[in-house]
Amino acid sequence: MGPLEVINRYSFLVLGGAALLGLAVALGLRRAGGIGWGIWLLLLLALLVFGLSRRAQPSAPFSSEEEIAAAWRSGRPVLIYWFSNY
Repeated sequence: MGPLEVINRYSFLVLGGAALLGLAVALGLRRAGGIGWGIWLLLLLALLVFGLSRRAQPSAPFSSEEEIAAAWRSGRPVLIYWFSNY
């Protein structure tokens, strides 16, 4: 995966991290106290929790056409791809 793919896939984390970096520089230049850094730490934790909670979960492969049809009718997004070695 190239650097542009990483930026594209994780753009919300890159932008959030850049914003937190800018806030850290501003806090450092102002010689902020514990409250400012505490808020910064809470924002960092919120960004990390959001990033970890939004990761894609691998699903079990379908083993029959009936399972594919049931997933299709479930109302949830379904990505189906077929692979063949031939």
